[in-house]
Amino acid sequence: MQSTVQNLREGLWNLPSTVNSLLLAGTLLDSGRGSSSEELTREQKTRSPAERDDNNNDDAEEEPPDSDQEDDELPEKRTHASDRMSAEPMSSSVGSLRALCDEPEQDGQGEKDPTATTTTTTTPAGPDPAVLRVKWQLVPLDQNASLVELSQAIDVCRTLVRSNAYGPDTDQSKWLVRHLVELRYRYRELVDFSRDPEAVLEETEVILGHHFVRRKQFPLQQLQRNRHLYCDHCSGVIWNVVQASYVCNDCSFAVHHKCLRNVLRICAHVVTTEHKLPIECICPEIGLAFQKYTCAECGTQLSYTINCFGLEFKAEKLNSIQPRLCDYTGLYYCPACHWNDTSIIPARITNNWDFVPRKVCRASRQQINLLLAKPVIRLEEKNPRLFTFIPQLSEVKRARVKLGEMKRYLIACRLADEARLVVKQIGKRRHLMESIELYSVADLVGVEDGTLLNYLRTIRATFEHHIRNCVICSGKAYICEFCNNDQILFPFDDDAICCTQCNAVSHRECYQRRKSRCAKCARLRRRALQTLREQLDLENGN
Repeated sequence: MQSTVQNLREGLWNLPSTVNSLLLAGTLLDSGRGSSSEELTREQKTRSPAERDDNNNDDAEEEPPDSDQEDDELPEKRTHASDRMSAEPMSSSVGSLRALCDEPEQDGQGEKDPTATTTTTTTPAGPDPAVLRVKWQLVPLDQNASLVELSQAIDVCRTLVRSNAYGPDTDQSKWLVRHLVELRYRYRELVDFSRDPEAVLEETEVILGHHFVRRKQFPLQQLQRNRHLYCDHCSGVIWNVVQASYVCNDCSFAVHHKCLRNVLRICAHVVTTEHKLPIECICPEIGLAFQKYTCAECGTQLSYTINCFGLEFKAEKLNSIQPRLCDYTGLYYCPACHWNDTSIIPARITNNWDFVPRKVCRASRQQINLLLAKPVIRLEEKNPRLFTFIPQLSEVKRARVKLGEMKRYLIACRLADEARLVVKQIGKRRHLMESIELYSVADLVGVEDGTLLNYLRTIRATFEHHIRNCVICSGKAYICEFCNNDQILFPFDDDAICCTQCNAVSHRECYQRRKSRCAKCARLRRRALQTLREQLDLENGN
């Protein structure tokens, strides 16, 4: 059993804390939920039976509510169960936060021993999402915070980091370091704002790694598609006219103003920045029973309906919450956290070259979207046989090799640097020219539909035209030493071959006719032998 759990953990690096603790100990930690299972069952019975099904991706028009009361009732139909159960953890977390903030101040006054502070602030391993949410949200990170308050908070966090209060390589210590970075960044913002009275300081709410800013208008793509925007927390419609809403600048997490303090999901940008690589296993499912029949994100109780001769009981249909499987993480979620969105799965692409979109939860979709353009996949190391069975991959690899040979001319050319030729043609996709090993998910999609190969051919034609017509670049051309033809050669020519030892370029036919023996390497060896003989003759006095 332990080996099976270990194999599962190797493929699941971004499991929520509840499932992580379950994989470690074999049981789910119930602390921090604030209510018993009976209260949770009673609460779910009061929830509305209406589920969103697949309406999140609908293009259907919806009429706005007639009053503010109806508008408030709309998102509450899909509220998370943990939002109403967080009263007890909130009070305990506030007390612990005050203790953390008071003890370093007594340290500076000499009233308390620093070693005693370290022992009292040590917390057991295993993060509690409710405690983390409170601890790192109560810090003054809004416009009302003063420089003095931020300076004191920075000193407190710095003391906790140096004292290693949470232990090495724990989730609490990582959140503490992130919080210290946020405090210092906000402190510098306020200092710059105080020096420039005309500057406008944008209001930002930092919650669980999210950087929420007030949304003033809908994005253009939402207006063009004539679709509504939904809250990622309660899955209710966000009415731009009558409701205030926020959006995360990093992961595009949209939320109502009233749902802002109840956010449970860690920012997808934090997850992708920490782990960098996507999940390499294909749908590493661990089973709904292993999750204790709860949602992997919000902890809502999940249950299946029992069909009797093809008919569903009304009572079961009203009280049941159908679990939805995420094909990316292999975990089950409730309809509020899983909207039946579809996305390509990186693991299916690298293992099976499968680009069929699968159903994923909201958190997984945000993580995949952030990983689309990042060159983090070493495809040839992961699955080298793909280059044998997929001819487009071999062509893309050869095109990238040619671009790498052109790079030697372009980076040393003053005229190409002044014209910003490389920046204009490649832009942010410099990895296509600098390396032949790294691929992004967007690159693999481009290989499948043929757009990447056409893009590389266009870039190669532009670079080749500059190199052949540039005075500086054309002066570094080669002439074949076998046939003594006046035609100039470059390493990226199709009929040319480059020596791996001396980088001399010659015709491919001439090189093969001489049994793959480089003329320049032979000449260098003869010269080295002649020099060695002359030195020996001088030493012997001849």
